Amino acid sequence: MPRRPSVPNAERFLGRAEVYAAARPSYPPELRDWLAARHLLGTVADIGAGTGLFTQLLLAGGARVSAVEPNPDMRAQLAARLAAAVEAGQLTVQDGTSEATGLPEQSVSLVTAAQAAHWFDPERTLAEFRRILTPDGRVLLVWNDWRGVATPFNEAYGQAVSRFYREGENPLQISRVPEGDLPRFMPGGHETVIFDNPLPLSRERLHGLASSISYLPAPGDPAHALMTAALDDLFAAHAHEQEEMGQQVTLHYRTHAFLGRV
Repeated sequence: MPRRPSVPNAERFLGRAEVYAAARPSYPPELRDWLAARHLLGTVADIGAGTGLFTQLLLAGGARVSAVEPNPDMRAQLAARLAAAVEAGQLTVQDGTSEATGLPEQSVSLVTAAQAAHWFDPERTLAEFRRILTPDGRVLLVWNDWRGVATPFNEAYGQAVSRFYREGENPLQISRVPEGDLPRFMPGGHETVIFDNPLPLSRERLHGLASSISYLPAPGDPAHALMTAALDDLFAAHAHEQEEMGQQVTLHYRTHAFLGRV
């Protein structure tokens, strides 16, 4: 399989927002409850908010959220899917980055980044987080990851998609912050929690999930049809019948959450 060249970070998800919103895993309610028990769901800046999957969890916990997202396609998806919260004044949506959020000084008590912090420049991001956080504010970095969960389908999925990685890219380096680098974002120390987060997938959602991943071929890429065919073979080999849901496979994710101080 020929390797495809890399692209700038800002362009990685152009054209992928719709499949991202439809296919990516959400976040477990146990994480919301864990944050609520620590009285952290007050004023929140959700940075790199994407299509609003984690923003939605924050809103469900009663937080008032400023969602900051630089990608216009994803920002539009977020604003549309959470329009009721915008109209109610519980949510604002704006263009911005982790290094330049556009938010006022000391305006939020919690900064979150779900499935996004690996794109951030640590030094400039830390300075911005310190600027917008209240004096006792906290930072929460979150990501879903299926790697390291030893199920037959997880292992087969990893083998299938590895044939289509972008040239020179290591998915482990562009899907999460290495834990050794977390102090660069949270030098005041952090605690860790992990939740199981299995994702049932129809054939169509499996296609969409792979299409939403930045280091795999996007719809329209010549390699996308080949990847879809490989996923069809994978689905046929592993699918099981779910009552009222039809044929499905399950990709077993874990949600990793790191809560710290700047």
